Amino acid sequence: MTSTLLTELPELGTLNRREVAALVGVAPFNHESGHWKGKSFIWGGRGSIRRVLYMAAVAATRCNPVIRVFYQRLIKGVKLQKLPL
Repeated sequence: MTSTLLTELPELGTLNRREVAALVGVAPFNHESGHWKGKSFIWGGRGSIRRVLYMAAVAATRCNPVIRVFYQRLIKGVKLQKLPL
């Protein structure tokens, strides 16, 4: 994971966390136009980094007891299991 972040995201030390999240494609963007309001979606960005971060989050929820407890607490009120990941 570290090597992927370092090679695929050379801007890592120069941007703030919101800019990095938008660049990777994990920042939710609202779909709104005038009076119409829709869901927030993540899209765009660098898919290779997003895939690595997703697999790291899945592994952490299975193997790390602290992360597992936190994940279980997050999914209690959510219907979609992938949303907290």
